[in-house]
Amino acid sequence: MKKTPAIILVSIIILGLGTAIYWQYKNAAKKNTKPSIALNWQSYINEKFDYSVNYPSNWTFREFPDTQTGAGFRPLSSSEEIASECVTINAMGTAENEYNAPFGEYVKKAAIVEIQGYEKLNSIESLTTANGLVGYETTWIYKTIDGQEKVSLPITYFENQKTVQTTFGPLKYKTVQIALNNEDCKESYNQMLSTFKTNGL
Repeated sequence: MKKTPAIILVSIIILGLGTAIYWQYKNAAKKNTKPSIALNWQSYINEKFDYSVNYPSNWTFREFPDTQTGAGFRPLSSSEEIASECVTINAMGTAENEYNAPFGEYVKKAAIVEIQGYEKLNSIESLTTANGLVGYETTWIYKTIDGQEKVSLPITYFENQKTVQTTFGPLKYKTVQIALNNEDCKESYNQMLSTFKTNGL
């Protein structure tokens, strides 16, 4: 049985509509593949040092109980051990003679001052958060226990000068540092950096 021109025309229209719907659906799906920080992330707020950062909704955090200077973050699916924490955020103090040093200069030696075994700055790059706060992402040369030189994972510094009263008297804190502890979490780390806020920003 031969198809009439009307049947052929209707078939072409249906095929065209089907194709259009398929591509519209596919393009919409592509737009929704990236995670949305605003909708799918939660906030960690540190009231003692007046800063906050967003973290993925499928992660959890452990606040440092003794100092309350920050917290370690990890996926819910990972082990509860401290070693599983992908990202740590921490308010850091410094020596009295470094407290008033310009922030942009201090970060070039911050890890050397703060972390045993860190010997030299390897890289430094400025970044700006979504709220316009400027920080510095750094990596460092450090030595392992057996003397091998290695390059650290990124540590990003934001200025946040605070004087906190403790049982030992006032302690001065100069920065908040956000450290990546697991290369597999780099994408989430970068997104966390963009959400960092301090001093009411």
